[in-house]
Amino acid sequence: MANYRANKRAALFLLIIISLAACRTNKTPAPIVGSISDNQIKLEVAQDGMYRVSLADLQAAGLAIDNPDSASLALSQAGHPIPFTIHNDDLIFYGQAPTSRYTAVRPYILALGDGGVIMAETAVSSPSVTVSQLPQTLHLEENHRYLPQARQDAQSDVWYWQSLGQAQKIVLTIDLAAVSPQPAVLRLHLRGTTNNPAVEPDHDFDLILNGQKIDTIRWDGETLHTSETAVPANLLQTGPNELILDNEVEGASPLDIMDLNWVELDYIAPATAVNDRLQFSQTDGGVTLNGFSGPPLLFDISDPAAPQRLTAAPDDGQIQLTVAPETTITAIGPRGYLSPRIVPMRQSDWHNPDNQADLIILAADEFIPALAPLVAARQEQGLTAAAIPIAEIYDEFAYGAATPTAIQTFVAYAYQNWQEPRPRYLLLVGDATTDYRNYLGTAPPNPLPSLMVPVEFSGETVSDARLADVDGDMKPDAAVGRWPVSTVEEVASLVERTLAYERGTAVNRTLFAADNTENQFAVIANRLVDQSGLPAANNQLLTGAQADEVAAAWNKGAWLAAYIGHGSVERWGKEDIFYPEAVAGLTAAEPPIVLQLTCLTGLFAHPQLTSLSETMLLHQQGPVLIIAAASLTLSGYQEPFARNLLQALQDPANTRIGDALQQAKQSLDIENSNGLREISDTFGLLGDPSALIVRP
Repeated sequence: MANYRANKRAALFLLIIISLAACRTNKTPAPIVGSISDNQIKLEVAQDGMYRVSLADLQAAGLAIDNPDSASLALSQAGHPIPFTIHNDDLIFYGQAPTSRYTAVRPYILALGDGGVIMAETAVSSPSVTVSQLPQTLHLEENHRYLPQARQDAQSDVWYWQSLGQAQKIVLTIDLAAVSPQPAVLRLHLRGTTNNPAVEPDHDFDLILNGQKIDTIRWDGETLHTSETAVPANLLQTGPNELILDNEVEGASPLDIMDLNWVELDYIAPATAVNDRLQFSQTDGGVTLNGFSGPPLLFDISDPAAPQRLTAAPDDGQIQLTVAPETTITAIGPRGYLSPRIVPMRQSDWHNPDNQADLIILAADEFIPALAPLVAARQEQGLTAAAIPIAEIYDEFAYGAATPTAIQTFVAYAYQNWQEPRPRYLLLVGDATTDYRNYLGTAPPNPLPSLMVPVEFSGETVSDARLADVDGDMKPDAAVGRWPVSTVEEVASLVERTLAYERGTAVNRTLFAADNTENQFAVIANRLVDQSGLPAANNQLLTGAQADEVAAAWNKGAWLAAYIGHGSVERWGKEDIFYPEAVAGLTAAEPPIVLQLTCLTGLFAHPQLTSLSETMLLHQQGPVLIIAAASLTLSGYQEPFARNLLQALQDPANTRIGDALQQAKQSLDIENSNGLREISDTFGLLGDPSALIVRP
C-alpha cells in the first residue's frame, strides 16, 4: 500500500485525531472517505477457472503500466503470491471460487512494482497411444432454502435446493453437452428433516432417470446422507436428461420430509471443448483434445494455488499430450477465459498506532457525510469519533474480502494498538443478511455484515457483539450497536432523532407488557421491577393487552418500555400484542428505551422479513434505542441479563446506553452457561451505543 503520510487526506485526518486525543477539542473534522490506490486493484472471481485480464483493462483500471510482465506486476490472494502468465499482453491466472460463506467473490490483488511469480512452464510429450474420451464430473446445486438448523459446525452447508415431502416429487433436468454411451455414477446429497423412532428407515424415495427407475434411496433420522447410484450404459443422452426424485408412493414412514442439497454426475464424454474449455483428470496415458476455436493454452491445476503452464505442439489442429497420474488439466481456447470483476483498492492507514477513537462508526461511503452531525455531537460531548468507510477496513485488514471477520480483526487491532483511551463504542451503519451470497436476491444495497454464531434452538444466528470480542473470550470488549439502514435518508433521520432524544426530557414512568399465555411472564415482569429497583408506583404492567392498548399506554410517555413473553421476528406474543402495522400508532414525543425479553424480534438480518425492532427503529416517532434478541432463547436466561441491565440503566455512573449494556453483559457467567453465552451473543442494541441515557 502507498504510505499513509503520502496521502494528504489521510495525513490531515491523522493530525485531527491526534489533536483530539491530546486536548479533546470541540472542533469537528469532516468525515474522511479514503482515496483510491494508484498501484493496486482487486480482481474478484466468483467461480473456479482460468481468468484473463487485458492490458487495456489494467490501464482502464488506473494502473500505470505499458507492458505487463513479472517485473512490474505481482498477484496475490490473502497475502499469498499467486502465479500468473502473460500471453499476448494478457495476464492469465487461475482463480478459485470463494470458500468463505460470507462473500460471493474471492479477491485477488494485483499490484505494481513488487515483482510477481510467473507460472512454471513444463513441456509435455506426445503419447504413442491416446484416447478420445474422458471422465467428467457435473455438479448441480442451487440454493433456495436457508436451513440454519442444519448447522453442525462453522463449515456446515446450511443452504439447500428443494424440500421433498411425502406424496411429492422433484423433477430436475441434467443438461449434457456431450456424453458417451458408457456407465455413469450419480450422487445425491440430502438431509433428513423428520425422524420417527418407531420406523427405520425414515426416508425413502425412488430415483428415476429418463423414465427408468435406477434406485430406491433409503436412510434414517435427522441426518445427512450422500447416496451413490450406478447409471446403466446408454441411459444418459446428449442434451436434457430428466431426473425424478419420486416420493409420491407411500413409504415406510407416514411423515417423510427431506431436503436436497446437490446432485453430482460422473460420466464419460468425448474430449471435445465446451464453450472453448475442457477440464479433466487422467490417471495415466495420453489424450487427444479438439473442438477449440483456436490453439488452446494448457494448464496443470492439480495444485490450484500453484498452477503450471504446459506446452504441447498441435498436430493437425489437435492437441495430443501425455497426462501424468492424478493430474488435473484445463485447456482453454481463445474464447474460453473467464473475466474477473475489476475493483479499485482503497488506500488508508488504520494500522497506524497513532490513531485513537472512543467511538468507531463503520458505514458505506455514501453514508459517511450524513453521519457528520453525530460525529460533531459526540466530539462536543468529549468523545473522539472516527467515521470510517467499511471498504477501507476490507482492503486494509482482509486483503479486500468483504467479510465480518475483517471488522473483527480491525476492532481487535484498534483496541490493542491505537492510542488510549481504547475504543468503547462500535456503531455499525448498514443492514445485514444471513444470505451473504444473495441466493434469494434480497440482499441490502449497502450491507454491513455480522458474524454467524451457533445457537441451541435454531442452529445459528447473527451476533454483532462477537465483532467486538478482542481477546477471544466470547464477550464483547466494546459496546456494539447497529442501525440496519439502506438509504442516506434513513441514516440522516436516525442521526437527527438520536440527537433529539438526547435533548429530550424523560417521563418518570415505566411500561411493561406481558404475554398472558403463560403466567410466568407477568411474574417475571413484577420480579424485575422489584429486584432492579424500579419504582413500582411509576410502573404500568399490561397483561395480555392488544396492540391498540400497548400503543395508547406507550403514547402517555415512559422513559423505559419492556415486553416479556413469546415472540417471533415480526410480533410480540402468539396473538397480536404488537406487530408491524401497529408501529404507526406510536406517537410519543419522548420515545422510551425499549427492552424486549422475547425471541427473534431483533433479527435484523432475516433475508425475507423485516423484524419488529427494525420497523420500530425506522418509524419517525419510534424509539431510537432498542435491545432485542436475534435468536430463540429461554426466559430463565433472559431474566438475569434483564435484571442487570435495568440496574445498569438506572446507575448514574453509566451515562451512555453502551456502558449499561456492557455492564449487563460482563456480569453474565458465560463460561459456565451456554444459555447465558447465547444471551450475550444475540441480545443486541439497535441504536447508537454512544447515545446518552435520558432518565427521569
